[in-house]
Amino acid sequence: MKIKAILLMILITAVANTGFAREQDAPFGLVWGMTKVQAEKLGVRLEQSSSSDGLDIFKATSLPNSVSIAEFYSLTFDRTHHLQRIQMISKNITGDIYGTEGKEKYATLKDVLVKKYGQPTNGLERVGMELWNDADEFYQCLAYEGCGLWVAIFKHKESEQNILLALKGLGRGKGFIELCYEGPMWFEVVDALKQRRTKADEGAL
Repeated sequence: MKIKAILLMILITAVANTGFAREQDAPFGLVWGMTKVQAEKLGVRLEQSSSSDGLDIFKATSLPNSVSIAEFYSLTFDRTHHLQRIQMISKNITGDIYGTEGKEKYATLKDVLVKKYGQPTNGLERVGMELWNDADEFYQCLAYEGCGLWVAIFKHKESEQNILLALKGLGRGKGFIELCYEGPMWFEVVDALKQRRTKADEGAL
């Protein structure tokens, strides 16, 4: 039950902030609110991965300021507020049955984020709460709902935007790191999305 409560807190934290700054630089050399065309003018090659509910999501293998562990980036463009979410997915970590390498990479990124944004406002770094509880089952546990989380949530000092850092499991000895930034208008984007879906549901009945 504890892990479910923490997951709920993280979800609430991720969508409930309205005090976002309206203009500021985004990570990786991008700018919040920029259009797809503006990103491409910076040399970013975008490959569309999905488009629905007013959101266009593109994949990029490099950005103006890339990080060495990145496998790819996912950029979410709202059709009104444009770029409002950036997600970095790391190269897969393999042959790491105890999670040593993954924890080290996670800790390195976390230290950088702490220096920039202060201590995490939320999160959990614990495994072995359900089913997979042996030391060599670290990533199996992270991949199994309710077993464990290795997550830290930060807030931008000026705008209250959320930054999520997570170590995730794929299988035995295998995982990856996710780093996700929300833009200054992300709350409005999520709220508008909910309203559109509610309206569509009402119209279907």
